[in-house]
Amino acid sequence: MKLRFERPSRQAQYEQWAEILRRVSGDVFDVDEIAHFVASDTESAFLLALSGDEALGCGVGRPSSIQSSLYAMARVLPEHRGQGVGTQMYELLSEHARKLGRDSLWGRVREDDDGSRSFLRNRGFREAGREYEVVLDTASANLSTERVEGIELVSLAERPDLEPAVHEVDCEVAADVPRPEGDDFEPQPYERWREQYLEGPGAVPDAVIAALDGQEVVGYTGLRRRGASSPIAENMLTAVRPRWRRRGIATALKREQVARARAAGIEQIFTTNDETNTGMRGVNALLGYRPAPTQIVVSGPLAT
Repeated sequence: MKLRFERPSRQAQYEQWAEILRRVSGDVFDVDEIAHFVASDTESAFLLALSGDEALGCGVGRPSSIQSSLYAMARVLPEHRGQGVGTQMYELLSEHARKLGRDSLWGRVREDDDGSRSFLRNRGFREAGREYEVVLDTASANLSTERVEGIELVSLAERPDLEPAVHEVDCEVAADVPRPEGDDFEPQPYERWREQYLEGPGAVPDAVIAALDGQEVVGYTGLRRRGASSPIAENMLTAVRPRWRRRGIATALKREQVARARAAGIEQIFTTNDETNTGMRGVNALLGYRPAPTQIVVSGPLAT
């Protein structure tokens, strides 16, 4: 099969990308959000696999907080698997990793996707951990809570001056997130962090909540919806500095976020937690999150 790989650049291609995500992963993104990611992230590789004008699959390779490894995502439509599409995508993403000085790839695969897991095993990838995805229906969320004494909750829509301090919390606490053994943590630059949470059609600054102890930011929780009018969003990180943990701040942050997300018309919020993060998994259960398919974190070599 003669293939070509293009970085999507027009409406029809963004629509093809969205359809591949929906069919392969069950992820529903608005086209405006996909267009924003592609246009704003010039450091990452975005690959749309095409045969003529027909889209067969899509892939992303982008830097992450794992210093030595490139995050990679490849999705091939079921009817086009076994035809070399995934292999060519793997090779191109490996080339991109080398250009950025990365010596391995990491990513996620659904536990129930036997075909993709076999593909990865055959190329030397190993399981590095498990992430338990959960989903919350905001209309039925448990929002009853007691105020945490001495802590004020504000949104970055209300206090944009706190953005640099919130980013500092992200850099400090994100280092605690589990990652493949031997991989070093690399903090997100401020510009990338801001782009992720506060720019583009999916940004919801009113639902990015900071916890203040006096004038000090001691925690935050971030959210991004899957398009300007999408009813679906993702809770991307909830972080509390070590000295302020076990006081109920994370629960209060997430409840405030859910209330604001619901007011903004968001009906569902997805999030994931590593299997070892029992504390946050307990917070999510308390709020009313229910299980979604488990994601296996994999790590493996570049194509040779």
